[in-house]
Amino acid sequence: MFRKTLKGTAMRHRNLIMPLIFVIAGSAGVPATAAEQAAPLQPGEIGSLADLPHDIRTVIGPDVADRGGAFAAGCVSTNGEPHSRFAGARLNGDTAQVTMEYGGIAHYFDTLDFRQVNGRWVHVPKPSQSVAARAQGK
Repeated sequence: MFRKTLKGTAMRHRNLIMPLIFVIAGSAGVPATAAEQAAPLQPGEIGSLADLPHDIRTVIGPDVADRGGAFAAGCVSTNGEPHSRFAGARLNGDTAQVTMEYGGIAHYFDTLDFRQVNGRWVHVPKPSQSVAARAQGK
């Protein structure tokens, strides 16, 4: 008597999935917004890969898009864009922090720490989870 019809169910799902597919496919190589590109730099802030010390650029690697440049924010790189992008850096005396944006299904940002030792910039790795847990007494 109250038979549930499935007519139109496929259409509803297609209407939900298609925009999502277009967003994912269209996100590859998307440059940063104009507001992000035009943000004024604060004292000690580095706004371009070219302004980073050579030692730091070497650790970051060659396949990195500059701040505001096109990169593959999704899993697919349609035009050969790199999967990582320089987001910004701050130099303060003998320490530096470089923020990188990484694309893919797990799109995320990470900050790399550097310290100047004997005139060279050296990457300071983050402690592993087990080391951090032991330091907290767990």
